Amino acid sequence: MEKQDSQTQIVTTKGSWFAGYIVAGLIWVFAQGFRKTAIDEFIILVIAIGAGFFYRRLKRKIKIKNEAVKIIITFIIIEVIAGFLVGLLTALF
Repeated sequence: MEKQDSQTQIVTTKGSWFAGYIVAGLIWVFAQGFRKTAIDEFIILVIAIGAGFFYRRLKRKIKIKNEAVKIIITFIIIEVIAGFLVGLLTALF
């Protein structure tokens, strides 16, 4: 029984390796309306990469049993924070 649990954990870990890339790509696409100068493009790029990096860390911290709900909540939190940062930083610079 214990061996099966460890195999399941490996499968779910390997199956979600691209989720951070999807989050980063969606932030990049959604934020293209804010891109007016080279510094704006750099800000968007840094925020998108950071969001992709922090996706899995945030997902691990959410304590919900249902995996689909956990993914949706993590995605919404990351997108809201990234949208706020992109809007704020591109307006300031």
